[in-house]
Amino acid sequence: MLNLQSVYFGQRHKDFDCKDYDLIRKVARLALKHQRQCVNSCNGEGFVNGQHYYNGAIDDYARRTYGQSTKSAYIDDSEVMIFDQEAEKIEEKINKIIYQFNMDKYALWRVKPFTVEYQGDPRGATVKLYYEGDYIDLY
Repeated sequence: MLNLQSVYFGQRHKDFDCKDYDLIRKVARLALKHQRQCVNSCNGEGFVNGQHYYNGAIDDYARRTYGQSTKSAYIDDSEVMIFDQEAEKIEEKINKIIYQFNMDKYALWRVKPFTVEYQGDPRGATVKLYYEGDYIDLY
């Protein structure tokens, strides 16, 4: 957000201060992780905590292509992939951070200024952060 948008944003919202900006930086860091896991889910292979996962059959081809330590991306032989589970964990972290910040700083406000939306399509912003209804570009 450190561009011309931040200048206009600061002029428009007089209550916006450095604590709000620190929150945006935290959410932007987590949003990049969320984006990465959504891309992994879409591609069907990727890394989670240093371990490589693949959603296809773990056979000789997969081991030659992705390495001998490749694991199945499906959790407990179900339809849920580990990439989706990691994205949900990141969403919970972001929700917790925003809720706590809204309650600490803006406790007396009737409408809380920070809101967040999620979408799993990696072609766009997977995490959308808003301050008083105005979109904040996190990337």
